[in-house]
Amino acid sequence: MRSLRTRVGLLLLATSMIAASGAAFAEQVTLNFLTAEKDETVAPVIAGFEKLHPDIKVVHTTVPFDSMNATIEARVGGQDSSIDVFLVDSPRVPAMANRGYLMNLNEFRDAADNVSNDVAMGVVSWKGDMYALPLWTSTQLMYYNKDLLDKAGIPYPGAKEEDRLTYDQVVDLAKKAQAAGAKFGFLPEQIDRYYQLQPLFESIGGGSGLTGPDNLTPDITNPKWIEAAEFYSSLFKDGIAPRGVPNDQMSSVFTSGDVAFYIGGPWQFRPFNAAEGLKYGVAPVPYFKGGKPVVPTDSWAVGISPYAAHPDEAKKFVEYMSINPEGALLSVANNPIPPTNEEAYKTYIDGIAALNPDVGPAAKEIMTYELAKNSVSRPRSIGYVAFEEIMNRAFSDIRNGADVTTTLQQAQDQLNSTLARIQ
Repeated sequence: MRSLRTRVGLLLLATSMIAASGAAFAEQVTLNFLTAEKDETVAPVIAGFEKLHPDIKVVHTTVPFDSMNATIEARVGGQDSSIDVFLVDSPRVPAMANRGYLMNLNEFRDAADNVSNDVAMGVVSWKGDMYALPLWTSTQLMYYNKDLLDKAGIPYPGAKEEDRLTYDQVVDLAKKAQAAGAKFGFLPEQIDRYYQLQPLFESIGGGSGLTGPDNLTPDITNPKWIEAAEFYSSLFKDGIAPRGVPNDQMSSVFTSGDVAFYIGGPWQFRPFNAAEGLKYGVAPVPYFKGGKPVVPTDSWAVGISPYAAHPDEAKKFVEYMSINPEGALLSVANNPIPPTNEEAYKTYIDGIAALNPDVGPAAKEIMTYELAKNSVSRPRSIGYVAFEEIMNRAFSDIRNGADVTTTLQQAQDQLNSTLARIQ
Protein backbone atom coordinates (compact mmCIF):
# COMPACT_ATOMS: atom_id res chain seq x y z
CA MET A 1 0.00 0.00 0.00
CA ARG A 2 1.26 3.37 -0.91
CA SER A 3 2.07 5.72 1.92
CA LEU A 4 -0.28 8.51 2.82
CA ARG A 5 2.36 11.00 1.70
CA THR A 6 2.51 9.39 -1.75
CA ARG A 7 -1.25 9.35 -2.13
CA VAL A 8 -1.50 12.97 -1.09
CA GLY A 9 1.29 13.89 -3.51
CA LEU A 10 -0.49 12.18 -6.38
CA LEU A 11 -3.74 13.89 -5.46
CA LEU A 12 -2.07 17.28 -5.40
CA LEU A 13 -0.44 16.61 -8.79
CA ALA A 14 -3.73 15.61 -10.34
CA THR A 15 -5.40 18.66 -8.88
CA SER A 16 -2.71 20.96 -10.25
CA MET A 17 -3.00 19.38 -13.70
CA ILE A 18 -6.75 19.90 -13.72
CA ALA A 19 -6.28 23.49 -12.60
CA ALA A 20 -3.68 24.07 -15.29
CA SER A 21 -6.00 22.56 -17.87
CA GLY A 22 -8.82 24.78 -16.70
CA ALA A 23 -6.57 27.82 -16.78
CA ALA A 24 -5.47 27.03 -20.33
CA PHE A 25 -9.11 26.66 -21.37
CA ALA A 26 -10.03 29.87 -19.64
CA GLU A 27 -7.21 31.69 -21.38
CA GLN A 28 -8.28 30.67 -24.90
CA VAL A 29 -8.24 33.71 -27.16
CA THR A 30 -10.97 34.45 -29.67
CA LEU A 31 -9.96 36.22 -32.88
CA ASN A 32 -12.61 38.02 -34.90
CA PHE A 33 -12.10 37.67 -38.66
CA LEU A 34 -14.08 39.85 -41.09
CA THR A 35 -14.42 39.07 -44.81
CA ALA A 36 -16.81 39.28 -47.73
CA GLU A 37 -16.46 35.52 -48.23
CA LYS A 38 -18.84 32.71 -47.35
CA ASP A 39 -18.12 30.69 -44.21
CA GLU A 40 -17.22 27.62 -46.25
CA THR A 41 -14.53 29.56 -48.15
CA VAL A 42 -12.47 30.31 -45.05
CA ALA A 43 -13.44 27.26 -43.00
CA PRO A 44 -10.46 25.09 -44.13
CA VAL A 45 -7.80 27.68 -43.26
CA ILE A 46 -9.47 28.44 -39.93
CA ALA A 47 -9.58 24.73 -39.09
CA GLY A 48 -5.93 24.30 -40.07
CA PHE A 49 -4.86 27.23 -37.93
CA GLU A 50 -6.90 26.16 -34.91
CA LYS A 51 -5.38 22.68 -35.10
CA LEU A 52 -1.92 24.24 -34.81
CA HIS A 53 -3.07 26.73 -32.18
CA PRO A 54 -5.75 25.10 -30.00
CA ASP A 55 -5.53 28.06 -27.62
CA ILE A 56 -6.84 30.40 -30.36
CA LYS A 57 -10.38 30.29 -31.74
CA VAL A 58 -11.17 32.18 -34.95
CA VAL A 59 -14.71 33.47 -35.38
CA HIS A 60 -15.61 34.45 -38.95
CA THR A 61 -18.05 37.21 -39.84
CA THR A 62 -19.09 37.81 -43.43
CA VAL A 63 -20.56 40.98 -44.92
CA PRO A 64 -21.65 41.64 -48.52
CA PHE A 65 -18.86 42.66 -50.89
CA ASP A 66 -20.41 46.06 -51.52
CA SER A 67 -20.63 46.69 -47.76
CA MET A 68 -17.10 45.61 -46.87
CA ASN A 69 -15.44 48.98 -47.24
CA ALA A 70 -18.15 50.82 -45.34
CA THR A 71 -18.02 48.23 -42.55
CA ILE A 72 -14.27 48.66 -42.13
CA GLU A 73 -14.57 52.44 -42.15
CA ALA A 74 -17.33 52.36 -39.55
CA ARG A 75 -15.84 49.78 -37.20
CA VAL A 76 -12.07 50.07 -37.58
CA GLY A 77 -12.37 53.80 -38.22
CA GLY A 78 -14.36 53.93 -34.98
CA GLN A 79 -11.51 52.15 -33.17
CA ASP A 80 -13.71 49.11 -32.55
CA SER A 81 -11.50 46.42 -31.00
CA SER A 82 -13.93 43.63 -31.89
CA ILE A 83 -12.32 43.21 -35.34
CA ASP A 84 -8.85 41.69 -35.22
CA VAL A 85 -8.19 40.51 -38.78
CA PHE A 86 -9.90 41.40 -42.02
CA LEU A 87 -9.49 40.95 -45.75
CA VAL A 88 -8.80 44.07 -47.78
CA ASP A 89 -8.95 44.39 -51.56
CA SER A 90 -5.31 44.96 -52.54
CA PRO A 91 -5.71 48.32 -54.36
CA ARG A 92 -7.47 49.66 -51.29
CA VAL A 93 -4.41 49.13 -49.08
CA PRO A 94 -3.00 52.65 -49.65
CA ALA A 95 -6.31 54.30 -48.74
CA MET A 96 -6.78 52.08 -45.71
CA ALA A 97 -3.20 52.65 -44.56
CA ASN A 98 -3.48 56.39 -45.10
CA ARG A 99 -6.57 56.49 -42.89
CA GLY A 100 -4.90 54.47 -40.15
CA TYR A 101 -7.05 51.37 -40.60
CA LEU A 102 -4.17 48.89 -41.02
CA MET A 103 -1.39 47.81 -38.67
CA ASN A 104 2.18 48.14 -39.95
CA LEU A 105 3.44 44.64 -40.81
CA ASN A 106 7.04 45.39 -41.78
CA GLU A 107 8.22 42.62 -39.44
CA PHE A 108 6.91 40.11 -41.99
CA ARG A 109 8.46 41.74 -45.06
CA ASP A 110 11.42 39.39 -45.51
CA ALA A 111 9.37 36.25 -44.89
CA ALA A 112 6.60 37.41 -47.24
CA ASP A 113 9.09 38.43 -49.92
CA ASN A 114 10.54 34.92 -49.87
CA VAL A 115 7.21 33.32 -50.83
CA SER A 116 5.50 35.97 -52.99
CA ASN A 117 6.37 37.73 -56.25
CA ASP A 118 7.20 41.43 -56.61
CA VAL A 119 3.72 42.36 -57.88
CA ALA A 120 2.02 40.78 -54.86
CA MET A 121 4.41 42.53 -52.49
CA GLY A 122 4.02 45.87 -54.22
CA VAL A 123 0.26 46.08 -53.89
CA VAL A 124 0.30 45.62 -50.10
CA SER A 125 2.87 48.35 -49.49
CA TRP A 126 2.49 52.11 -49.22
CA LYS A 127 5.15 54.79 -48.75
CA GLY A 128 7.80 52.15 -48.11
CA ASP A 129 5.86 50.25 -45.44
CA MET A 130 3.89 47.01 -45.65
CA TYR A 131 0.36 47.14 -44.28
CA ALA A 132 -1.06 43.76 -45.29
CA LEU A 133 0.17 40.33 -46.27
CA PRO A 134 -0.41 39.05 -49.82
CA LEU A 135 -3.06 36.35 -49.87
CA TRP A 136 -4.74 35.81 -53.23
CA THR A 137 -4.19 37.00 -56.75
CA SER A 138 -6.32 36.59 -59.85
CA THR A 139 -6.44 36.32 -63.57
CA GLN A 140 -9.10 35.83 -66.24
CA LEU A 141 -9.85 33.40 -69.05
CA MET A 142 -12.26 33.39 -71.94
CA TYR A 143 -14.70 30.51 -71.56
CA TYR A 144 -16.66 29.30 -74.58
CA ASN A 145 -19.67 27.05 -75.00
CA LYS A 146 -18.68 24.16 -77.26
CA ASP A 147 -22.24 23.25 -78.25
CA LEU A 148 -23.07 26.80 -79.33
CA LEU A 149 -19.85 27.08 -81.32
CA ASP A 150 -20.45 23.67 -82.94
CA LYS A 151 -23.95 24.73 -83.93
CA ALA A 152 -22.57 27.87 -85.58
CA GLY A 153 -19.66 26.06 -87.23
CA ILE A 154 -17.11 28.09 -85.27
CA PRO A 155 -13.74 26.40 -84.57
CA TYR A 156 -12.72 26.30 -80.92
CA PRO A 157 -10.24 29.09 -80.03
CA GLY A 158 -6.73 27.87 -79.21
CA ALA A 159 -5.15 28.11 -75.77
CA LYS A 160 -1.68 29.30 -76.79
CA GLU A 161 -0.52 32.91 -76.90
CA GLU A 162 -0.32 32.91 -80.70
CA ASP A 163 -3.99 31.85 -80.80
CA ARG A 164 -5.22 34.88 -78.84
CA LEU A 165 -8.16 36.60 -80.57
CA THR A 166 -8.86 40.31 -80.80
CA TYR A 167 -12.01 41.78 -79.29
CA ASP A 168 -13.34 42.52 -82.77
CA GLN A 169 -12.79 38.89 -83.79
CA VAL A 170 -14.65 37.64 -80.72
CA VAL A 171 -17.57 39.99 -81.38
CA ASP A 172 -17.79 38.79 -84.99
CA LEU A 173 -17.84 35.18 -83.79
CA ALA A 174 -20.35 36.08 -81.07
CA LYS A 175 -22.74 37.53 -83.66
CA LYS A 176 -22.33 34.40 -85.77
CA ALA A 177 -23.19 32.25 -82.73
CA GLN A 178 -26.26 34.38 -82.06
CA ALA A 179 -27.39 34.00 -85.65
CA ALA A 180 -27.17 30.24 -85.12
CA GLY A 181 -29.34 30.31 -82.01
CA ALA A 182 -27.25 31.53 -79.05
CA LYS A 183 -29.24 33.94 -76.86
CA PHE A 184 -26.17 36.08 -76.17
CA GLY A 185 -22.79 36.25 -77.81
CA PHE A 186 -20.18 37.68 -75.46
CA LEU A 187 -20.10 39.11 -71.97
CA PRO A 188 -17.75 39.79 -69.07
CA GLU A 189 -18.35 38.34 -65.63
CA GLN A 190 -18.22 41.59 -63.63
CA ILE A 191 -20.09 43.73 -66.08
CA ASP A 192 -19.79 47.13 -64.46
CA ARG A 193 -16.79 46.85 -62.16
CA TYR A 194 -13.44 48.49 -62.75
CA TYR A 195 -11.55 45.29 -61.95
CA GLN A 196 -13.06 43.55 -64.98
CA LEU A 197 -13.05 46.53 -67.34
CA GLN A 198 -9.61 48.01 -66.68
CA PRO A 199 -8.03 45.64 -69.26
CA LEU A 200 -10.16 47.18 -72.03
CA PHE A 201 -8.65 50.60 -71.44
CA GLU A 202 -5.15 49.30 -70.78
CA SER A 203 -5.16 47.04 -73.86
CA ILE A 204 -6.20 49.81 -76.22
CA GLY A 205 -3.58 52.18 -74.79
CA GLY A 206 -5.80 54.46 -72.71
CA GLY A 207 -4.06 53.88 -69.38
CA SER A 208 -5.53 52.98 -66.00
CA GLY A 209 -7.59 56.15 -65.64
CA LEU A 210 -5.39 57.61 -62.88
CA THR A 211 -2.11 59.45 -63.46
CA GLY A 212 0.12 62.05 -61.84
CA PRO A 213 1.85 62.05 -58.45
CA ASP A 214 0.40 59.28 -56.26
CA ASN A 215 -2.17 58.51 -59.00
CA LEU A 216 -4.55 61.24 -57.93
CA THR A 217 -5.18 62.83 -61.34
CA PRO A 218 -8.09 61.31 -63.33
CA ASP A 219 -7.60 60.66 -67.04
CA ILE A 220 -10.75 58.95 -68.32
CA THR A 221 -11.73 61.20 -71.21
CA ASN A 222 -8.78 60.64 -73.52
CA PRO A 223 -9.66 59.27 -77.00
CA LYS A 224 -8.59 55.73 -76.21
CA TRP A 225 -10.75 55.60 -73.11
CA ILE A 226 -13.72 56.82 -75.09
CA GLU A 227 -13.05 54.26 -77.83
CA ALA A 228 -12.87 51.37 -75.35
CA ALA A 229 -15.98 52.58 -73.51
CA GLU A 230 -17.85 52.78 -76.82
CA PHE A 231 -16.90 49.16 -77.47
CA TYR A 232 -18.20 48.21 -74.03
CA SER A 233 -21.42 50.12 -74.63
CA SER A 234 -21.98 48.43 -77.98
CA LEU A 235 -22.02 44.97 -76.38
CA PHE A 236 -25.26 45.86 -74.63
CA LYS A 237 -26.70 48.24 -77.22
CA ASP A 238 -26.39 45.58 -79.92
CA GLY A 239 -27.82 42.82 -77.72
CA ILE A 240 -24.57 40.83 -77.64
CA ALA A 241 -24.65 40.99 -73.82
CA PRO A 242 -27.72 41.30 -71.55
CA ARG A 243 -28.54 44.52 -69.75
CA GLY A 244 -30.78 43.37 -66.95
CA VAL A 245 -28.61 40.73 -65.27
CA PRO A 246 -26.80 41.77 -62.04
CA ASN A 247 -23.15 40.89 -61.39
CA ASP A 248 -23.83 38.07 -58.98
CA GLN A 249 -26.07 36.30 -61.50
CA MET A 250 -23.94 36.79 -64.59
CA SER A 251 -22.26 33.36 -64.46
CA SER A 252 -25.69 31.71 -64.58
CA VAL A 253 -26.08 33.03 -68.13
CA PHE A 254 -23.14 30.83 -69.09
CA THR A 255 -24.10 27.77 -67.02
CA SER A 256 -27.59 27.87 -68.53
CA GLY A 257 -26.04 27.56 -72.00
CA ASP A 258 -27.22 30.98 -73.19
CA VAL A 259 -23.91 32.67 -74.13
CA ALA A 260 -21.17 31.66 -76.55
CA PHE A 261 -18.18 33.53 -75.02
CA TYR A 262 -17.70 34.55 -71.40
CA ILE A 263 -14.75 36.22 -69.66
CA GLY A 264 -14.38 35.19 -66.03
CA GLY A 265 -12.00 34.01 -63.34
CA PRO A 266 -10.79 30.53 -62.36
CA TRP A 267 -13.29 30.51 -59.49
CA GLN A 268 -15.85 29.55 -62.16
CA PHE A 269 -14.33 26.13 -62.83
CA ARG A 270 -16.27 24.31 -60.16
CA PRO A 271 -19.74 25.73 -60.92
CA PHE A 272 -19.12 25.28 -64.65
CA ASN A 273 -17.96 21.69 -64.12
CA ALA A 274 -21.05 21.04 -62.01
CA ALA A 275 -23.48 22.52 -64.55
CA GLU A 276 -25.43 19.65 -66.11
CA GLY A 277 -24.92 19.34 -69.84
CA LEU A 278 -22.45 22.25 -70.11
CA LYS A 279 -19.52 21.54 -72.41
CA TYR A 280 -16.98 24.33 -72.33
CA GLY A 281 -13.42 25.20 -73.22
CA VAL A 282 -11.01 28.00 -72.30
CA ALA A 283 -8.90 30.44 -74.29
CA PRO A 284 -6.84 33.57 -73.51
CA VAL A 285 -8.64 36.86 -72.88
CA PRO A 286 -8.90 38.93 -76.11
CA TYR A 287 -7.00 42.15 -76.79
CA PHE A 288 -7.46 45.18 -79.03
CA LYS A 289 -5.71 44.99 -82.38
CA GLY A 290 -2.70 47.29 -82.29
CA GLY A 291 -2.69 47.17 -78.50
CA LYS A 292 -1.41 44.65 -75.99
CA PRO A 293 -2.90 41.70 -74.11
CA VAL A 294 -3.95 42.69 -70.59
CA VAL A 295 -5.69 40.75 -67.83
CA PRO A 296 -6.66 42.05 -64.39
CA THR A 297 -4.90 40.71 -61.34
CA ASP A 298 -4.62 41.10 -57.58
CA SER A 299 -7.28 40.13 -55.10
CA TRP A 300 -7.75 40.18 -51.36
CA ALA A 301 -4.89 40.67 -48.94
CA VAL A 302 -5.09 40.08 -45.19
CA GLY A 303 -4.54 42.83 -42.67
CA ILE A 304 -4.75 43.49 -38.95
CA SER A 305 -6.66 46.29 -37.28
CA PRO A 306 -4.45 48.69 -35.30
CA TYR A 307 -7.12 48.40 -32.59
CA ALA A 308 -7.18 44.59 -32.53
CA ALA A 309 -7.88 43.16 -29.10
CA HIS A 310 -5.40 40.35 -29.71
CA PRO A 311 -2.61 41.62 -32.00
CA ASP A 312 -0.10 38.86 -31.23
CA GLU A 313 -2.54 36.10 -32.03
CA ALA A 314 -3.71 38.03 -35.09
CA LYS A 315 -0.13 38.08 -36.38
CA LYS A 316 0.08 34.31 -36.02
CA PHE A 317 -3.11 33.91 -38.05
CA VAL A 318 -2.16 36.20 -40.94
CA GLU A 319 1.29 34.63 -41.10
CA TYR A 320 -0.31 31.19 -41.38
CA MET A 321 -2.69 32.32 -44.13
CA SER A 322 -0.09 34.07 -46.26
CA ILE A 323 3.44 32.87 -45.55
CA ASN A 324 2.87 29.27 -44.49
CA PRO A 325 2.35 27.19 -47.68
CA GLU A 326 -0.09 24.89 -45.88
CA GLY A 327 -2.26 27.77 -44.73
CA ALA A 328 -2.06 29.57 -48.07
CA LEU A 329 -3.25 26.42 -49.85
CA LEU A 330 -6.06 25.84 -47.36
CA SER A 331 -7.23 29.42 -47.94
CA VAL A 332 -8.13 28.48 -51.54
CA ALA A 333 -9.33 24.93 -50.88
CA ASN A 334 -12.98 25.92 -51.34
CA ASN A 335 -12.35 28.92 -53.58
CA PRO A 336 -10.19 28.16 -56.63
CA ILE A 337 -8.46 31.53 -56.85
CA PRO A 338 -4.64 31.60 -57.16
CA PRO A 339 -2.71 32.00 -53.90
CA THR A 340 0.15 34.51 -53.97
CA ASN A 341 2.30 32.03 -52.04
CA GLU A 342 4.39 30.58 -54.88
CA GLU A 343 4.91 27.18 -53.26
CA ALA A 344 1.19 26.86 -52.63
CA TYR A 345 0.48 28.00 -56.20
CA LYS A 346 2.35 25.00 -57.63
CA THR A 347 0.01 22.62 -55.83
CA TYR A 348 -3.01 24.81 -56.56
CA ILE A 349 -2.50 24.97 -60.34
CA ASP A 350 -1.97 21.21 -60.59
CA GLY A 351 -5.29 20.84 -58.78
CA ILE A 352 -6.95 23.19 -61.25
CA ALA A 353 -5.60 21.10 -64.12
CA ALA A 354 -7.09 17.98 -62.54
CA LEU A 355 -10.58 19.43 -62.05
CA ASN A 356 -11.55 18.79 -65.66
CA PRO A 357 -9.25 16.74 -67.91
CA ASP A 358 -10.72 18.36 -71.02
CA VAL A 359 -10.10 21.90 -69.80
CA GLY A 360 -7.56 21.75 -66.98
CA PRO A 361 -4.27 21.51 -68.89
CA ALA A 362 -5.22 24.44 -71.13
CA ALA A 363 -6.35 26.46 -68.11
CA LYS A 364 -3.05 25.79 -66.34
CA GLU A 365 -1.08 26.96 -69.38
CA ILE A 366 -3.17 30.10 -69.87
CA MET A 367 -3.27 31.14 -66.21
CA THR A 368 0.43 30.63 -65.60
CA TYR A 369 1.32 32.61 -68.72
CA GLU A 370 -1.07 35.47 -67.98
CA LEU A 371 0.05 35.82 -64.37
CA ALA A 372 3.69 36.00 -65.50
CA LYS A 373 3.34 38.15 -68.62
CA ASN A 374 0.10 40.10 -68.97
CA SER A 375 -1.28 40.86 -65.51
CA VAL A 376 -1.90 44.51 -64.66
CA SER A 377 -2.63 45.70 -61.14
CA ARG A 378 -5.21 48.33 -60.40
CA PRO A 379 -3.68 51.78 -59.68
CA ARG A 380 -2.16 52.26 -56.24
CA SER A 381 -3.63 55.44 -54.82
CA ILE A 382 -5.09 56.71 -51.60
CA GLY A 383 -7.95 57.87 -53.82
CA TYR A 384 -8.63 54.43 -55.30
CA VAL A 385 -11.73 53.70 -53.22
CA ALA A 386 -13.44 56.86 -54.41
CA PHE A 387 -12.19 56.31 -57.96
CA GLU A 388 -13.60 52.79 -58.07
CA GLU A 389 -16.97 53.82 -56.69
CA ILE A 390 -17.37 56.64 -59.21
CA MET A 391 -16.19 54.53 -62.14
CA ASN A 392 -18.46 51.61 -61.28
CA ARG A 393 -21.46 53.94 -61.35
CA ALA A 394 -20.32 55.35 -64.70
CA PHE A 395 -19.90 51.86 -66.18
CA SER A 396 -23.37 50.92 -64.98
CA ASP A 397 -24.83 54.03 -66.63
CA ILE A 398 -23.03 53.29 -69.90
CA ARG A 399 -24.21 49.66 -69.81
CA ASN A 400 -27.76 50.90 -69.46
CA GLY A 401 -27.57 53.19 -72.45
CA ALA A 402 -26.09 56.50 -71.26
CA ASP A 403 -23.98 58.46 -73.73
CA VAL A 404 -20.35 57.43 -73.37
CA THR A 405 -18.64 60.81 -73.81
CA THR A 406 -21.08 62.64 -71.56
CA THR A 407 -20.92 59.99 -68.85
CA LEU A 408 -17.13 59.87 -68.80
CA GLN A 409 -16.90 63.67 -68.68
CA GLN A 410 -19.30 63.78 -65.75
CA ALA A 411 -17.27 61.11 -63.98
CA GLN A 412 -14.06 63.04 -64.74
CA ASP A 413 -15.54 66.20 -63.21
CA GLN A 414 -16.67 64.31 -60.13
CA LEU A 415 -13.27 62.67 -59.76
CA ASN A 416 -11.47 66.00 -60.07
CA SER A 417 -13.55 67.39 -57.23
CA THR A 418 -13.37 64.27 -55.03
CA LEU A 419 -9.67 63.52 -55.46
CA ALA A 420 -8.72 67.16 -54.91
CA ARG A 421 -10.14 66.87 -51.40
CA ILE A 422 -8.13 63.71 -50.72
CA GLN A 423 -4.71 65.15 -51.67
